Amino acid sequence: MLSRVPARYLFLGLALLLAAVAPVRADTGLTNTVAAAYFPRNADSGLHAIAHERVAEIAACQCLSHDGRRDGTAEVLAWNRGMSDPVSAVVANWQSSSGHHAILSKTTYGRIGCAEAVTGDTHWFACVLATGPLPAAAPPAAKVPQPAPPTGGMLLPDTAMPRGFAEP
Repeated sequence: MLSRVPARYLFLGLALLLAAVAPVRADTGLTNTVAAAYFPRNADSGLHAIAHERVAEIAACQCLSHDGRRDGTAEVLAWNRGMSDPVSAVVANWQSSSGHHAILSKTTYGRIGCAEAVTGDTHWFACVLATGPLPAAAPPAAKVPQPAPPTGGMLLPDTAMPRGFAEP
């Protein structure tokens, strides 16, 4: 009987089962930590729902694949384990990653939805972003200091986005 079921439905069923078993936490801690590290954005219920779907998907496959990224969005994904403060640790890792930092620093992404799932001792994270205005009181994005160019040379900015990333 299972041989007649398309693989995508089996994967979806597994993702839904895992989502029911793995508690998905409210995103306010993750969203607030991202806001404190970068700047506030408008929490978006549609992006929040997508983040919950994405975190269930990556927890189910136990992989960090951007293949499931929804059109018109950017995303940052991560997992960790054994951290006393998993949310702060993941945001610190995103800050030190040039690709993740580039996405989270972009002020054109004024909307956000985040989610966390826990399976055993592993924490899975997804923040989904989309274009839109920032909240009225949002300060400008923090500038990242650039190293001085070497004498007699030229320093070009690193503008490469993560592999597979497409601007909406």
